[in-house]
Amino acid sequence: MIDRFLSSARSLWIVLGIHFVIWMGVSLLLDVHPDMADHWVWSRFLQWGYYEHPPLVALNIRIWSMIVGSSVLALKFGSVLYSVIILLVCYRVGLLFFDRRTALIFVLILETTPYFTMGSVFWHIDQPYMLCWLGCMYTIGRYVRSGNSNWFFLFGIIAGLGAQAKYTIVLMPVCLAVWFIINKETRKLLMDWRLYLSALIAIAIISPNLYWNAQNDWRTFTFVFEKGLTGSKYGENFIQFFFSQFLLFSLVYSIYFWKVVVRRQVVTANLWPDGSGNQQAHTFLLITGILPVATFAITSFRGSLTDPHWVNVAYFSAFMLLARLIALNITEGKVRKQTWIFASAFLLNTVLVVFTLSHILFRISPISEPGVISLKKLVGWAETARKIEEMVESRIGKMPPFVVSREYQTASALALYLKNQPMPHSIEKEVRNVWSPESELDKKGAVLVCPPHECQRTLAKSQGRFQSRFKKLGTIDTSRHGVVFRRLDVYLLPASESK
Repeated sequence: MIDRFLSSARSLWIVLGIHFVIWMGVSLLLDVHPDMADHWVWSRFLQWGYYEHPPLVALNIRIWSMIVGSSVLALKFGSVLYSVIILLVCYRVGLLFFDRRTALIFVLILETTPYFTMGSVFWHIDQPYMLCWLGCMYTIGRYVRSGNSNWFFLFGIIAGLGAQAKYTIVLMPVCLAVWFIINKETRKLLMDWRLYLSALIAIAIISPNLYWNAQNDWRTFTFVFEKGLTGSKYGENFIQFFFSQFLLFSLVYSIYFWKVVVRRQVVTANLWPDGSGNQQAHTFLLITGILPVATFAITSFRGSLTDPHWVNVAYFSAFMLLARLIALNITEGKVRKQTWIFASAFLLNTVLVVFTLSHILFRISPISEPGVISLKKLVGWAETARKIEEMVESRIGKMPPFVVSREYQTASALALYLKNQPMPHSIEKEVRNVWSPESELDKKGAVLVCPPHECQRTLAKSQGRFQSRFKKLGTIDTSRHGVVFRRLDVYLLPASESK
């Protein structure tokens, strides 16, 4: 039965269909994460670069909004659909490098990870980035199969788009350089003009973002490199980074992969016993599976924030190699062992997901201290927005076109959930306010929200920026199951044009 399931073309669509139904259902229970709402804000104000990241995610959301609409439901639908497309491309890449059975096992392994399951409800910069990384892998697989170096032209296009999504796509050319050098068969590519033309194509595609950065004090590059390479005491983030990736990318299968790497089972194994493959593909997958992890492990010694999800693309190659090893074990009759491993990984992920969702939906703790990351960011925004609207409309008749908060996340989330979808303004990060200049806030008015314990500091920072002062309208509470988890003071900046 297992053999028939793994060999059937229908099985993939069953898996992807179940994935979409489950995670679309989960997304309907949750609110849009403030960071995802912030990317939606970018899509309303398209430009070649933003303060923290390149623009591809904003362009993706803008195109989707033009097709489906700019609503909360449309964003949720698009996010889950994007994750399904990524899994489908994973299958196609696995099929290209190996076979149908390996490709399906690869997708099933991804379904045991919190990142590729629970992460389906977030539309973030890594989704187009991962899709471009997979596209680069696909073109390399095509080259390996055909020996036709014209495939590098497509590689250059996809790599350029990947750079417009996230700068860490540069690790793919680095992996290629290592691959070219250590493989005798691929070393000849270093003399192939097509390779260098493809690099020029990639640079041409990313050049508008480079020009934008040059005109804006290299804001994005400064932010990325300061966050990733500076700001922490030597080694303090390494332990957290290294071990948290195991939890994020399946405690069972991530440990399984690194175990077979240490034992050299996946390094020296003949993954193509039928003679259909070659060492080039094997080496490429090993490099792209290990080098990104090694790179970010090194940077974690100095970076103020080294997030384990930065190594997401490494686990495409890692789990594809692992899937192939598992497929060969099943062929050799080791079905029961692999079934138990998958069942334990799937059960562990299910328990983790159910626990997390239960905490978000039913066990929300009281208001946290400032700076503490809380899962309550995923609920209550619709209720909060409704209460703010009722308070403001009862005083001045209509909502102003701007909403202000200390940090950008709160203002972005409210910008999405308020009916008039105002533009957000950040007191803390002035450089982000290209879509909400202070002169426009003075002219048309704004609403400022802040947790009571932050309001004094937030209002003090706003002094001198605006012609009028913010006037307090009141306080709103958002609660669930009798627990207040979001309390905001609401202030009004009167519009000068209405005076």
